[in-house]
Amino acid sequence: MRRPDKPDDPLIPLLKGGPLAEALMQAIAPLESAPLIRQSLALVCWPRVAGEQAAKASRAEMIRNGVLFVRTRSSTWSQELALHKHKLLQKLARLLGPGVVTDIVFRAQGVDGEDPSFPEEEEPTAEELRKVVLTDEEQELLKARLASLASISNARVRQAIAHRLEMEARLYHWRLERGWKACKKCQVLHKTPYALCPLCRLEES
Repeated sequence: MRRPDKPDDPLIPLLKGGPLAEALMQAIAPLESAPLIRQSLALVCWPRVAGEQAAKASRAEMIRNGVLFVRTRSSTWSQELALHKHKLLQKLARLLGPGVVTDIVFRAQGVDGEDPSFPEEEEPTAEELRKVVLTDEEQELLKARLASLASISNARVRQAIAHRLEMEARLYHWRLERGWKACKKCQVLHKTPYALCPLCRLEES
């Protein structure tokens, strides 16, 4: 799963720990869309976990099967962050619960030998996402996911999760309109000329 970080995301203040963070994780657990939300949370909270300076030089780009892929400004930053991987994993476990993120892979960009199978990808602005019009099928799927949130008693948690699910649906639509396609193996959207996403191609090589 890939996603741009949004500084105004209502889930961010809920990840500070304490009763609200606990209520958020408890509310997510029984939902059918729990894996989608947990992956989103891992991407959103990366700047908080990495710290201000490292967050400016890195971006959580994708999570799959518990592995968080982080794009860095340089090989030096990749090496530096790799030295602190254990501590970063501990912070992620405290925020999201144990087992949500089991490993972190750091990938330097703009250095010699950069893998062309991981191309730089455009991301929508908040305004572009707001203008997305979902298809009838996408609206029905989103409606079903939002209906599953009715059991969450905490209104702030419920609204934050609903906002995230809606933005995920809009992002998915935005990417499909711009030539992205679902990987034939894992269904993750990607924008390459191949039937499989870059990660699945690496696994099969």
